[in-house]
Amino acid sequence: MRATLLLLTLISGGTYAAGFGCTNETDQRARLACYDQLAEAIAQCAGQNDQLDRLLCYDQFSEVAGRPVSPAPAPQTAAPAKAPAPAPAAVANASPEAAFGLAEPRAETIETITSPIAKISKDPYGQWTITLANGQRWRQTESRSYKVKSGQLVTIERAALGSFLLSVEGRGGTTRVKRVD
Repeated sequence: MRATLLLLTLISGGTYAAGFGCTNETDQRARLACYDQLAEAIAQCAGQNDQLDRLLCYDQFSEVAGRPVSPAPAPQTAAPAKAPAPAPAAVANASPEAAFGLAEPRAETIETITSPIAKISKDPYGQWTITLANGQRWRQTESRSYKVKSGQLVTIERAALGSFLLSVEGRGGTTRVKRVD
């Protein structure tokens, strides 16, 4: 246990060691003794059974090292990797239909949209990307064949786990789609 704590101190405690002056020691024995003191202080904090006492001990350790404790940054939601998120001002002013299918849902969400297909393009694998009359682009994500034509009226609805289903009016069956932009 002590060896593990010492290793953690040596690896990640460089900033603390600098705060205690361990890195300023020119004599190797004195520097090693400084690191041993750091490891002992960490072991004492880790030995605290109460979570609050342990946290306070680590906070005091950080302050002694000259590293003020800063609050953790707030968690941020990750933007989709393939398509950049629209500017916040653009989404704030957009209608619910214009924001349908984007990564970050709005407070006032809608469950379906219906629009005619304005344009279709296919990739080498037979999957298509359609552009709707309202300007939205949607890409087929399933590998099975689902035929669509320009001018057809399609409905896109929310499905499980944030996915979307596209259906053609007057025809049975659906296919999964993903909003491109």
